[in-house]
Amino acid sequence: MTGKQRILAALQRQTPDCVPTFEWFIDTVVTQALVGTAEPVAAAHALDLDGINVRADYRKQFLDSKTFVDEWGVKRMLTGDCVPHVMESPIKDIARHGDYQFPDATAPHRFETLERALKLVDGKRAIIWNLRDGFSDMRDLLGYEEAMMQMLLEPEHFAALLDRVVDYNLTLARIGVERFGVEVIATTDDVANNAGLLMSPGSYFDVIAPAFRKVIGGYRSLGCHVIKHCDGDIKPLLDFWIESGISCLDPIDPAGGLHMPTMKKQYGDRICLKGNIDCAGVLQSGTVEQVENAVRELLRECGRDGIILSSSNSIHRGVKPENYMAMVRAIHRESRAPAA
Repeated sequence: MTGKQRILAALQRQTPDCVPTFEWFIDTVVTQALVGTAEPVAAAHALDLDGINVRADYRKQFLDSKTFVDEWGVKRMLTGDCVPHVMESPIKDIARHGDYQFPDATAPHRFETLERALKLVDGKRAIIWNLRDGFSDMRDLLGYEEAMMQMLLEPEHFAALLDRVVDYNLTLARIGVERFGVEVIATTDDVANNAGLLMSPGSYFDVIAPAFRKVIGGYRSLGCHVIKHCDGDIKPLLDFWIESGISCLDPIDPAGGLHMPTMKKQYGDRICLKGNIDCAGVLQSGTVEQVENAVRELLRECGRDGIILSSSNSIHRGVKPENYMAMVRAIHRESRAPAA
């Protein structure tokens, strides 16, 4: 099977010839050490991953060597982490959000990385089109604290802007499917941390949930599988997410108290699970042997059907390159054997 076939099989809760693996982000320090490139698509291809995560392209206007403004009008700073830090958001008054113009979702350069990735893999690896399900765009457009406040103080304006965000992402999805043949979409909006939800369940279900249901339903209506990423303890939302149509949950965060074998027993008949070799534990501070043992243990307890093995979040620069390489090789080697 190809990597693409493995991921599609896993998302349909089937058993591929080898359990697939891919990551949302792999820090450039790690990829340089392992395959000699900082370019994400080329690095994932060189690492022989089954899938490659791709985001829409937005041009940057640099103000200095580290600070830039993107096409959304969001001011960001490069910190050395995979995701730049938001310094300033463009919408200052949510009641006037109608004055704010979104970037053109149909601009040809929006899809340059997607097109390049598809040409590189030539159908042999899955291309995961990484979009959003609403909250992360609200956080960027308003600022994190302001978004949380306006969700409570101005729920109608918040919901109206959120609906615009959803429609924008659905446009990106439609073009991805119709023009480029995208089959897998991921959303990486975090609405929880280790202690639980970032907002009250009431606020989530009153304001966020209708938009989530709309955007996931829209992705599914285009024929796509949907992988939902969220850090932390997401148990209060999981049934709703499954009912809304997600195909797969990531990362089964151990820091949020989630245990992948337990989750497989409880939800493995409904969704695929992606995760969860601990990127804050064994991948960062363990030995190669301990990483290999962690892979074997997950395979033994979870089986080989309906899972994608990966880190418990991303391969940040604190991860030992040799440990990440050991994880990938162990997955490729150990998951080909029949589950014990």
